[in-house]
Amino acid sequence: MLETWRVPVRIDFAGGTLDLWPIYAMVGGCITVNAAVDLWVEIEVQRGGAGHHLQSRDLGLDYHFEAWPEAPPQGLSWVWRVLDASSVPPARVRLHSPVPQGSGLGVSSCLGVGLLGAALNLEAGQALASKVPLMRDLESRELQTPTGWQDYYPAALGGALALHWDEPAPRWEHLEPHPGLLADLVVFYTGKPHHSGLTNWEAYKRFLDGDTTTRQALMDIRAIAADMALALPLDPAAVAELLEREGRARMQLSPAVETDAMRAVRDRGRREGWYAGMKPCGAGGGGCCLLVVKDGQREAAEAALRAMGLRPLDLKITPRGLHRV
Repeated sequence: MLETWRVPVRIDFAGGTLDLWPIYAMVGGCITVNAAVDLWVEIEVQRGGAGHHLQSRDLGLDYHFEAWPEAPPQGLSWVWRVLDASSVPPARVRLHSPVPQGSGLGVSSCLGVGLLGAALNLEAGQALASKVPLMRDLESRELQTPTGWQDYYPAALGGALALHWDEPAPRWEHLEPHPGLLADLVVFYTGKPHHSGLTNWEAYKRFLDGDTTTRQALMDIRAIAADMALALPLDPAAVAELLEREGRARMQLSPAVETDAMRAVRDRGRREGWYAGMKPCGAGGGGCCLLVVKDGQREAAEAALRAMGLRPLDLKITPRGLHRV
């Protein structure tokens, strides 16, 4: 039988980069706030049958193998690596993602959770979340750089989360975003893909080298993330202000975090009266942005974004993580 699985991608409100070891161990008291959103990566799985078939509709890749390959096929290295680690790679896997490439929405990590969960027949929950350390190590091997933990948990658990990095294994709490925030939250694509691994790697190296500007920026982000965990259920205006502060702190990590499109949105939004706060998703430098607009101004903001050639994405925070349809 052919099974269909759906896994959400994520938006990050505050505390990115703090999920990299040993940054959180050296700084202490670190939190990351993020949430699953209902842009679904779709995974079709057939468990039995002769040979193996790996297909990506979006990349136009289609591979058939008589036996499971010992080396990754070109273009699907991450898919192969995760399925290989499951020890039970399905006979057929077909992928489709509606998310723009280089979006900053954690697509590769969320896809990894979806592939591993589908291979092991695990939907979102504690059992799947316990596999996150394996996913982190697999992605470090894939990218050949240190990787964080935060992107996996929305896919593995669903909902909005405060992830605490103060123990050897992270702990999490579910947050209930304020209804007003859900109404005023807009995610748009800048039209320029980003490369989060490179941006985080540069910040990581500077942190370990003792660069004072980098360390102070991450200390500021730690304080912002702690406040964000408190504000998300209670105060949309505070969330908007904290997004803006996080964006400024990330500019201290790398001026390339903010693009010309982001500056244009901020200038127009303030001029027209709908702008409240914004930050890049992921490490920035392109991809998607998380924007909070003033109460009742969503339609005006989305119309302005479209007029600027920037695409608002149709999404909302979802309590569902990986699940079988």
